[in-house]
Amino acid sequence: MNLSNVRINVENDVENEIKFALNTPISVKKLSLAVIEEMKKISDLSHLDVTGLSKIPLGKLRNNAVRLHAVCRYKNGVKKTDEISPISVRCIDIHPRVLNDRWSRYANFLLFHEFLHALGFSNHGKEFRRLEALWHDGIAREMGPSFTSYLRNMNAGWLWVCPSCDIRHMRCKRSNGRYRCRLCHGSLVDIKR
Repeated sequence: MNLSNVRINVENDVENEIKFALNTPISVKKLSLAVIEEMKKISDLSHLDVTGLSKIPLGKLRNNAVRLHAVCRYKNGVKKTDEISPISVRCIDIHPRVLNDRWSRYANFLLFHEFLHALGFSNHGKEFRRLEALWHDGIAREMGPSFTSYLRNMNAGWLWVCPSCDIRHMRCKRSNGRYRCRLCHGSLVDIKR
C-alpha cells in the first residue's frame, strides 16, 4: 500500500507523540509472556514448542527504523531450509516505538508473527499466513501501514509540498526540485521540519 499521497497533519502527529511518550513503556518480557499464553490457546499450534519461545532473547530495533517493525534473527549457520525451532533463534527484536499503549495491540501481533518464524515457519507461505490469521485481534493484524506512516512522520526531516494541490510527502531527505507531484505534476518544494 503506497501511502505517499495521503494527506498528513504533522502538527497532530507531533502532539500525539508528546502525549503518548508520557505513557509507561510496555515491557518486552511481559508482552512476550502474554503472547505466549495466547498462543497456547490456539489448537493449531499445540504440536509446536510454544513454551520454548520464552527462552528466546528479546531486543529492540533502532528508533529510526521505518520499514522494519520486528525481526526474528536466527543463529549463525542456521538456514531457512533447516528444521527451525526456538533454539535456532538468536533473538527477536521489536521496534521500540510500538511498546506503548497506542500501539500495544500491534506489538502483540508483531511478536506473534515473529514467534511463528521461530517455530519453523521461516517464509511467508500459505501455512504461515493461515496460522498468522488465527491471531484473535483482526484490527491489530491490519495496523502495519498505519505504524509505517507514523514512523515516517516521526523520522522525516523534510516535508515535500506541492504548491498547486497542497499534497504533502514526509521524507528523510530533500527533493531539491527533482520530484513532481503525482496528481498535478507540479515541482515539489522542500520544507525543513
